[in-house]
Amino acid sequence: MNLAITKNKILVVTTVIMSLIYLGWRIFFTIPFEYGIIAVVSGLYLLIIEIIGMFESGIHFYNMTNIESTQCPQIQNEQYPEVDVFIATYNEPVELLYKTINGCLNMDYPDKSKLHIYLCDDGNRKEMKELCKKMKIKYITRTERVHAKAGNLNNAMSRTSSPLIVTMDADMIPMHSFLTSCIPYFFTGEKVGFVQTPQSFYNPDLFQFNLHSESRIPNEQDYFYRDVQVGRNKSNSVIYGGSNTIISRKALNEIGGFCTEVITEDFATGIEIQNKGYKCYAVKDVHASGLSPSDLKSLIKQRERWARGCIQTGRKHNVLFKKGLTISQRLNYIASVLYWFFPLKRLIYIMAPILFTVFNIIVVKCTLFEVIIFWLPMYLLTNTCIRKLSGNIRSNKWTNVYENILFPSLFFPVISETFCISQKKFAVTIKEKVENDRKYKLMQVLPHVFLLFYLLLES
Repeated sequence: MNLAITKNKILVVTTVIMSLIYLGWRIFFTIPFEYGIIAVVSGLYLLIIEIIGMFESGIHFYNMTNIESTQCPQIQNEQYPEVDVFIATYNEPVELLYKTINGCLNMDYPDKSKLHIYLCDDGNRKEMKELCKKMKIKYITRTERVHAKAGNLNNAMSRTSSPLIVTMDADMIPMHSFLTSCIPYFFTGEKVGFVQTPQSFYNPDLFQFNLHSESRIPNEQDYFYRDVQVGRNKSNSVIYGGSNTIISRKALNEIGGFCTEVITEDFATGIEIQNKGYKCYAVKDVHASGLSPSDLKSLIKQRERWARGCIQTGRKHNVLFKKGLTISQRLNYIASVLYWFFPLKRLIYIMAPILFTVFNIIVVKCTLFEVIIFWLPMYLLTNTCIRKLSGNIRSNKWTNVYENILFPSLFFPVISETFCISQKKFAVTIKEKVENDRKYKLMQVLPHVFLLFYLLLES
C-alpha cells in the first residue's frame, strides 16, 4: 500500500511539474498578439480556461493522493441516540414514497422506539397522509411553502427534537445497515457535523443506458461520491449532498437551520457547518440507493439547479474570504464552484480548432514540434493521473462526453447566474420518466448539429 501511495505521489509531482512547464510556455510564447483582436481575445480566453482547469486538477490530485479514512468506532447498543428521519417530498408519486418509507422502516436500530420517521410533505396531499397512516409513520406539512426544500426541512426541525437528523430524498431507499454503520462516527471524539454516504442509483444513468454500456461505464455520480468526496476528508471540505446524510441537530441550530437563501441548500448548509469548526465525514460504502434522472429534460433541470446553486453559494457565502474556513477548505470550495463553469470551457475547447481551420483565426501560436514537446507530456501524464487515482474507472474521455452533451443547455444559465440573474423558483427534479417531448429534444440537439456542421467543414 505504501509503495502504491509513493508511486502515485511521484506521478502527481511529475504531472504538476510538466503542467507548470506547459503553462509557462503558454503564457509567454503562444498568445497571438500580432494576429488581431479576435485572435488575442480567443487566445486569452483559452489560456484562462486552461489555468482554471489546472487549478481544479491540482486540488483534485492533492485530495486523491494518500486518501484519509477515519476508523469507525464500535459503540454499545445503549449509546445509539434518538434519531429523526426526514423524508422530503413535494410532488413525487405514492409508489415511489412507499419504497423509501419501507426502506426506512426496515433499517436496523438497537432500540426502534428511538427511531422517528417523518414524511415531510410540502405538497400537503391527502394521499400522502393516508400513506403515512397506513405505514404508521408521522406526517408533517405546512401551509406556507416558503424557501422550498430548506424551508420544508426547517419546518420539520421546529416540530421535532432528536439530536441526530437523517435527510433522505423521496427516491432514496436506505439499506438495513444505514444507521448502525454511520451513527458511530459521531462517537469518534471529534465535534462531528454530518456524515455523508454515497448517492448510489439502482437504474443506469442516461449515458450508461443510451450507450448500452452499463457494465463498461461507471455511473456518473459514483466517482464523485465514492472517491472525490472521500478524498475531501483530509481537508474537511466534504460536500453535504442533501440526502443519505446524518446531521447533528446542534450543528444545524448553531447555523440557524438549513440555509434558505440559495437553491442548493445542501451545499451551503455543509459549508456553514464546517465554518463553525465541525468535522464532517464522507463514507465510501453505499448505504442507500435511489433513482437517477431517466430522461434528458430531468437531467438538465437537475444540473442547471446544481450549477446555479453552487455559483450562488460561492457568491453569497463568500467562500474565498469567509472567516472560519481553512485555506484547504477555501481552495476545495472554490474548485467546486469553478467546476460548474465547464460550459464556458467546452465552448472554447470546441471552437478553437474551428476558428483556426474554418476562419483562419490563430488561437494558439505554436509549431507542431512545440506541441509535442510541451503539450503532449502534460496531457498524457494528466490522463494517467486521473486513471490511476480513480482506480481506472474515470478518464478524460468520459468527462468530455458528459460535458459536451450538457454544455449547450447550461451555458446561458451559468452566464446568467454569474451576473446575479438568479432563478427565482426552486425546480424539483422529476423522479419519473416524462412524456416523449420531441420539440425539446430537437432544441437540445440543434447546437450539436451546428457544431458538427463546422467540424465537417474542418475536414
